[in-house]
Amino acid sequence: METLPVRPINPASPDNVAKHDRMVALVEAMLDLHRRLPAAATEHQKRLIELQIEATDREIDDLVFDLYGLTPEERAVVEASAGRMA
Repeated sequence: METLPVRPINPASPDNVAKHDRMVALVEAMLDLHRRLPAAATEHQKRLIELQIEATDREIDDLVFDLYGLTPEERAVVEASAGRMA
């Protein structure tokens, strides 16, 4: 765990606080979407929720990449290692 890079949040930085708050909101949205998925009444509703999950996941990834200052090339490596094309 000591070698795992942890991005500290500076509470005195409005930009850091905004990014933290955005991450919290995205994670809460993701949790809500996953709770709603089993209750979808139709295949159409299920697919809409799945699309929202995918979009929220991409937003979380983009925010994390931004927080760690990854270049487009580094992002592509991470996405490829996760089995996803950039």
